[in-house]
Amino acid sequence: MCLTCPNGRRSSVHLPRLTTARARAQRPLDAPAGLSRLQSAALTTHIAELDHAIAELRTPPEAPTYE
Repeated sequence: MCLTCPNGRRSSVHLPRLTTARARAQRPLDAPAGLSRLQSAALTTHIAELDHAIAELRTPPEAPTYE
């Protein structure tokens, strides 16, 4: 699933996979022995993207306003 594609569609059905992916990406950062600075930076960026996608799915959509 592409996190940055504007045509990507995500719904609550994807939430378990996103949270699992986030947990897996976090593991190497929790024990960073052997990670280079670039690997740490890449994982941190990926986790931020996952956090953003997860937050979007957990935030209820705004109700439309009719004027």
